[in-house]
Amino acid sequence: MLLVVTPLFASSRESAFLAQRLLGPQVWSRVVRIEIVPAEQSRYPAEFHGLVIAFADILWLYTEYDGTQNLSSRRGQLVTDEANLEKLLREIHPSMTRFTVETDAPPAYDLPQVLPNACFVACVKHWAKLQESGRRPKRVRLIACFPSDVPVGHMIMEYRRGLSRYVFDPEQPDQQITIPFWVGNSPLKTATRALQPRWGSPPRRVTSIDLGRPAPLGPVSKNLIATGETAARPRF
Repeated sequence: MLLVVTPLFASSRESAFLAQRLLGPQVWSRVVRIEIVPAEQSRYPAEFHGLVIAFADILWLYTEYDGTQNLSSRRGQLVTDEANLEKLLREIHPSMTRFTVETDAPPAYDLPQVLPNACFVACVKHWAKLQESGRRPKRVRLIACFPSDVPVGHMIMEYRRGLSRYVFDPEQPDQQITIPFWVGNSPLKTATRALQPRWGSPPRRVTSIDLGRPAPLGPVSKNLIATGETAARPRF
């Protein structure tokens, strides 16, 4: 008998291809290899991989080092953004010297069991599962939640079925969190109700995007999809 053991963790290349595999073919994505001139004490090596994802009329970039961040600065301009991918990547990594798209995926047994910093990927995967169900939700929105002013957050997904509201939290994937009707409809109130029991305190700041509303929004200043925010680019 041949015993095949998949690694618990792997390199950024395997993580990028695992993220692509989890999202499936229904979500447009491309694995990219990025080469940079690494800065002193940088968390990035000279060469690493990420996954470019098209979702909710926005291009995103996932890496195992810092999760997912938005590449697009506006909704609804995917064709233009895909054509300007090098420029968008360079805005995140100014020291980038080269990037290439990789299509040669490693075998499944080389992919890791755990995808680091994957709350955004998990939300997109759960969104696809809801779309395939017999009862599609009336409304779905992503809510990025920040426990403090630092630009590192956590993504959850709120959705409605009938008069009921629910939250999917990637850190509690088997628990369907119900939002009582008396909790306000604002993203902050929803996130507080869903996360405060686990965090011990409410989120300090949230941003959100409605997945069923493809109309372009205003500029997002590289800060997820909330118009008017000025903080640094968030990561999930």
